Amino acid sequence: MVFRLSASYAAITIALLSLFGAFLFWSLKDGLETNARNTLADKISVMRQILRERPNDQEALEEEVQWESTARRQSVYYSRLLRDNGTLVIQSPGAQDLIPELSLCPPPAAENRSLGDTREVHPAPERTLLISSALIASAGAEKSAVSAPQRFVYTVALDTTTEQNFLHGYRDKLLLVLIGGSVVSAVAGTYVARQGIRPIKEISAAAHRITASDLAERVGSMAWPRELAGLAAEFDAMLQRLEDSFQRLSQFSADIAHELRTPINNLMGEAEVALRRERTSKEYAVVIASSLEEYHRLAGLIDSLLFLARAENADLSLQKSWFRVADELAQLLSFHELQATESEVTLSFSGDTRLFADSMLFRRAISNVLSNALKHTPAGGNVTLEVLALHDAVRILIKDDGIGIPPEHLPRLFDRFYRVDAPRADAIAGSGLGLAIGKSIVYLHGGSVTIESEPGKGTSVTLVFPLPPGVKEEEILERASPPSPRHASA
Repeated sequence: MVFRLSASYAAITIALLSLFGAFLFWSLKDGLETNARNTLADKISVMRQILRERPNDQEALEEEVQWESTARRQSVYYSRLLRDNGTLVIQSPGAQDLIPELSLCPPPAAENRSLGDTREVHPAPERTLLISSALIASAGAEKSAVSAPQRFVYTVALDTTTEQNFLHGYRDKLLLVLIGGSVVSAVAGTYVARQGIRPIKEISAAAHRITASDLAERVGSMAWPRELAGLAAEFDAMLQRLEDSFQRLSQFSADIAHELRTPINNLMGEAEVALRRERTSKEYAVVIASSLEEYHRLAGLIDSLLFLARAENADLSLQKSWFRVADELAQLLSFHELQATESEVTLSFSGDTRLFADSMLFRRAISNVLSNALKHTPAGGNVTLEVLALHDAVRILIKDDGIGIPPEHLPRLFDRFYRVDAPRADAIAGSGLGLAIGKSIVYLHGGSVTIESEPGKGTSVTLVFPLPPGVKEEEILERASPPSPRHASA
C-alpha cells in the first residue's frame, strides 16, 4: 500500500511538473519568436519608408544597412537589398557569408504585408538566424521626373543565437526541476504514506492481540485521525458485540449443561436402580414411564433451544397473514383453561383487532407469557389479557396479581434459563426458556417487549406487534372493535 501511494504521488507530481514546464517553455519560446518577428517587420518597414521617401539617398541606405547592423550589441541583424533582376544594391558586412541565395530564402512578402514567412538557417553549428524577405517599390516617377519607379527584394536575417541558447538553458533547468521534483515527491510521498497508514497498522496490531479468551482490549480510546475515528469506533463496537456474544455463549453453555444434567442423572439413576435386581414387568413399566417423562422434557428443551438458535440467526421464515386477535386468544384460553382451573385462577381477555403476523408464532409467544403468569399467580388470583389497536401497532397486555418480581431481576427476566427464585423455580415445571422464546418471536416481527412488576401486587407484560407500513385509515377503523370480555372460570 505504501508503494502504491508513493508511486501515485510521484506520478501526479511528474505529470503536473511536466505540464507546467511545457506550458512555461512554450510561452517563453512563443514570446521570443514574436519579438524576433516584430524586429524583422520593423526593419522591413524602415527600408520601405526610406525607398518611398528617399529612393536616391545612398547615405540613408548605408546608414540603415551597414552602420545600424554593425553598431548593435543586441538583436544583431544582417540585411541585403537586391533589385528585382537580382542585382545587388547594398548589404551588411558579412551578409554574403550568412544570408543564403534568394532562391533558398523564404518567398518575399507582398508590398501590402508587413512580414511574410520566416525561416531558420544555421550557417554554423552554434549559430542561428531567422530570415524573412519582402518586396519594396521605390517612389520613382512620383518623386523624380527623371528616374523611373523600381522594385527591390529586401532580405533581413536576425541573429537569434542568444535567444536559442537561452531557450536551451531554460529547457535544461526545467528538466532538472522535473527530475528533482520527482525524486523529492517520491521520498516525501513514501514518508507521508507511511505516516498515513501507521494508525491502520496500529489497529491491525490491536486486532492481532485480540483472542477469543481476551476480548477486553479496545482501540477507540486512542487519538486517531478524524478519518479513522469512525473505523475505530465501529471496531470497538464489533469487539463489544463479540464479547457479549462470547459471554452469552459461555453462560448459555453452562446453563445447558445444568439443565441437561438433572434429567440425565434422573435417567441414569432410575436405570441403575432398575438393573440392581430382577424386576417385574409392572416395575419395569413404571421405570420406562418415568424415563419417558424425562425424554419428553429433554425433547421440549432441545426444541426450544433450536427455535431460539434459528430465531437469533434470522433463519426462521415468517408466514404472515391477517387474522383476528380475539379468535387466537379464544383458542389460547381454551387451551389454558384446565391449567387455570387447577390453579384456581380466573383467566379472561378483552378487546379485538386485526393483526398482520405469523399466527402460529403469535400464539406461541402469548402462550409462553400466559403460562408463566398462571404458574406464578396464587389461587384466587386473576390473569387478564387486553388487546389495544394503536395507529401503527397492536399492543397485547398480560397482567396478573401474583407474587410479583423484585426490580433487580427485571432486566434479566427474558434471558435463557434465568430463574428469579431457584429453589422455588425447581418446584415449578418448565425449562426456563418460555419468556426468552416469546421475546424472540416479538423481535422477529420487529416489535418490542416490556415488563413492569411490583412485589406482592403482580406483573404486567406488554407485547407490541407492529403493523406493515401503508395501512389505510379505513383498514385501521375496520381492525378496531368494541371490547368483549371473555372469561375462563376458575
